[in-house]
Amino acid sequence: MSAAANTMTGTAAVVGLGRVGLPFALFLAQRGCTVHGIDTNPATLEALAAGRLPFQEEGAAAALAATHGRRFFAGGDLAALAQAETIIITLGTPVDDFNNPIFLPIESLLRAALPHLRAGQLLVLRSTVAPGSTEHLGRLIERNTAFRLGRDLFLAFCPERIAEGKSFTELPEVPQIVGGVDPASSERATRFFASVTPTVIAVDARSAELAKLFCNMYRYIDFAVGNEFMMIAAQHGREVYPIIDAINRGYKRGGLKSPGLTGGPCLYKDGFFLTGRIPYNELISSAWKIHETTPAWLVEQVRARRPEIDGAKVAILGLAFKRDIDDTRNSLAFKLKKILLAEGADVHLHDPFLPSASREDALRDADIVFLAMNHTAFEALSVDALRRLARPGAIVCDVWNLLRTQRIVFSLAD
Repeated sequence: MSAAANTMTGTAAVVGLGRVGLPFALFLAQRGCTVHGIDTNPATLEALAAGRLPFQEEGAAAALAATHGRRFFAGGDLAALAQAETIIITLGTPVDDFNNPIFLPIESLLRAALPHLRAGQLLVLRSTVAPGSTEHLGRLIERNTAFRLGRDLFLAFCPERIAEGKSFTELPEVPQIVGGVDPASSERATRFFASVTPTVIAVDARSAELAKLFCNMYRYIDFAVGNEFMMIAAQHGREVYPIIDAINRGYKRGGLKSPGLTGGPCLYKDGFFLTGRIPYNELISSAWKIHETTPAWLVEQVRARRPEIDGAKVAILGLAFKRDIDDTRNSLAFKLKKILLAEGADVHLHDPFLPSASREDALRDADIVFLAMNHTAFEALSVDALRRLARPGAIVCDVWNLLRTQRIVFSLAD
């Protein structure tokens, strides 16, 4: 345990032990807080009861071993909320089949939690939500209880800002944005998160909600530019990577992003929390269209080099939506797989973080190879290594430039 551990006191409850909630709960427990983790997923609770993590997270296994049954307690009973001074809600906020945000799970949770709330508690919403959602929850509380916010209960939106898999490294470093529904709630949330990170930025609740969405959408649009420029360069018969290098190298106003298969639940869906009430949503919508059509565009680039995909053995390396994690939610690798299967390809999958074929089995005698994620483990790959396993003249799609050829699609015979 680090020297910074055991600096917190008090009792907290974290509702939702997914990839945001569980690392945060364990971080608080490692810091000295008594934490009640609450979840309804039997598999998650069974894994934690056995001392196992349900997913990969750097530093979490040690924190679980050090705190489980001592300062961290996992269960499914909302009655544990009554023991907490601070309640953190980290439920997921998906979108439906029409890309409309689904807010009902959080609202239903809060209604179920109302009998267990007590005066003096701080409620923190950490799930990504549409602007105005925290205020809506505040109205729900005041209409269904005798509590008054800012006097009896305190409510704030405090967005999760860490990179998945890096909670224990980034939580003490990344500035925390807190947005209370009133000044007293902002002050209370500021005091809590000051024990987590040295920099706390206090705004109002709606500004904090917008800050989370703006940050994700800025990154999503930034990455989309890289993909669109890749497509434009190809129209002109040029590779984009040498152009990006020429722009960025030594230039103080460079910083152009490289192309890639950019996915994941946050970047994929968060723009839909913003576009429903504005007349001009083309920038966010276009970024989404660019990213979601990139797999099909790459398949067409491969087809230009190998017209016949039907019956070809295709290896897809990398299934997670992000580098060096085991999370496949909204990964574009699976859209790529679906397109190739529809073309009649024999698709073989490999990811070092997920149950899958071995790299050698996936690559052996492959006619086409897609490097779909830039995992660190793939950086040791080389063109010569692919030539030893894949078929002579196999087509390679390396959108991340992992092989350092500065070419998106090429033949191993080149």
